[in-house]
Amino acid sequence: MTMTQGAPAPQIKIAVVGRPNVGKSTLFNRLVGKRLALVDDTPGVTRDRREGDARLGELAFTVIDTPGLEEAPEAALEGRMRQQTDKAVAEAAACIFVVDARVGVTPLDQTFANILRVSGKPVILLANKAEGAAAEAGVIDAWSLGIGDPIPFSAEHGQGMSDLYSALAPIIDAAASAAAADDPDPDENVGADDEEEGWNDPLKPLRVAIVGRPNAGKSTLVNRLLGEDRMLTG
Repeated sequence: MTMTQGAPAPQIKIAVVGRPNVGKSTLFNRLVGKRLALVDDTPGVTRDRREGDARLGELAFTVIDTPGLEEAPEAALEGRMRQQTDKAVAEAAACIFVVDARVGVTPLDQTFANILRVSGKPVILLANKAEGAAAEAGVIDAWSLGIGDPIPFSAEHGQGMSDLYSALAPIIDAAASAAAADDPDPDENVGADDEEEGWNDPLKPLRVAIVGRPNAGKSTLVNRLLGEDRMLTG
């Protein structure tokens, strides 16, 4: 049994990273159990990082969907998408690195495998789109990245989820243990008055939706409220 079983408010973050169009958003949607991220064959559909509460068996964690890793000038849109991914990696306890088994390892995969290696974060390597014999060579090719054993996977069909669970469980347990050591008794300084005021109200924090027609300034408003460039504009 893992320490995260039945966790009511998952705070351990796992970032899903990789180059464009390898199936990151499909994996994100499967983990959160909803179609929250747009999925399309056009590279670059995901421009902002988004978070969702994920469950895999009894594991509870926050999964971060990221833009496709690109090498580009910082001022360019692709460069700012890369910055969003860098922030997600920095925030995460571990990274799920997704490659396309049908295509095999590309120079961009190699580049960003090196980036993840330097980050020092635990990395789980998924060889996605591994359905059928045609993808076997791509799975074998993923060994050349040198960041661990590739897991043959299909985010679209749910194949390989048990192997992903086995890889994630010790990482999430270790992160949960570290968090518990940092804050062994979060209720220690909470008095009756605090409870009466509803400090632990399950309805909090309040969620607010910002809606409007395209190009009305919604993303700019979100960035201003958060105090960071969380949503890309332009």
